[in-house]
Amino acid sequence: MERRPLTDLPAALLQAGYEPAPYREVYEAARSARIPAQRGRNGRWSFVLDDLPQIADRLGLLSSHAA
Repeated sequence: MERRPLTDLPAALLQAGYEPAPYREVYEAARSARIPAQRGRNGRWSFVLDDLPQIADRLGLLSSHAA
């Protein structure tokens, strides 16, 4: 399970077919534990690509794959 930097999350969501999410919103959601993200020893936040559906749901983002 590869961790990716939180700064990649808005682009990853867009690439996966979800509505765009501003980085600031993503960052605040990570800080407040609303989305699955982890803060490393270096202080940087990261996420796992497999969590994108759950992250999008918690951010209230619609998918272009939805009927």
